[in-house]
Amino acid sequence: MAKIETKLTFVELTKLKAGELYAFAKDCVKLTKAVTTAKDKFTENLKFSGKVVAAMKRRYTEMVNSKGIPADTSFKKYFEQNAGGVCPARVETLASLFNALVETGLLKEAHFDSAAVDWLEKANAIISAARKTHGDEWKGCDDVLDTINALSTPGDALKTLKDIRKRQKESEKPVAGDGTAAVETTPLTLGVAVEFIKAAFGAAAAANKDRQVELCNALFEMNDAWANNDLTNNRREALDKQVMEAKDAGIDAGIEIIRAPVAA
Repeated sequence: MAKIETKLTFVELTKLKAGELYAFAKDCVKLTKAVTTAKDKFTENLKFSGKVVAAMKRRYTEMVNSKGIPADTSFKKYFEQNAGGVCPARVETLASLFNALVETGLLKEAHFDSAAVDWLEKANAIISAARKTHGDEWKGCDDVLDTINALSTPGDALKTLKDIRKRQKESEKPVAGDGTAAVETTPLTLGVAVEFIKAAFGAAAAANKDRQVELCNALFEMNDAWANNDLTNNRREALDKQVMEAKDAGIDAGIEIIRAPVAA
């Protein structure tokens, strides 16, 4: 088998014997298949992993209440101590949904198991928004009931869940003329969003525990979103290099540093 980690130049590659070059090509195919298989396996196991974490959350609560672990131990720390690493954001999402709907008897476990992961992730966003809007009365609101019905009914629930979430977002917007004053807002650019997030992260130490959990989860979700985009590895490396060099030079990351070749 060719050693794919060997860094040959293009010219060196063109001078290889046909069999040697083909061996590298075969390694590329094998590596791509391995990555694809790993991603598929991760997705297949997401729901089960979510239930594992949901069970750990129950055990964690029991141990805190029985003083089996210090009361100030966060679930994040408890998970890391017992699982040997950080809980993936998508697994945490499904665990939260399982505890919110299945553990409370609102949704059958069989319906959770049969639902597509994408449906469950969208359902969790709906449940989270409903909790913020309706507080302790969230279980009886239309958005939650419609979500449960969508997940419990045979067929594709994706469109229904998208419509529910769209409805939620529309209801959150101020409407002039109904007693709610329209609010002038700054256009939400990436820069504005980054500054807002930086300020929220910077104030994490002064926030309550629930808010700290939200901030930490937001960080995982952003990291997960970046890790799962469609950029090639070469483009990722180029971006990392450009941003790091710009930061070292104290200039805007949008300015690419071009160095002239060193004369022989």
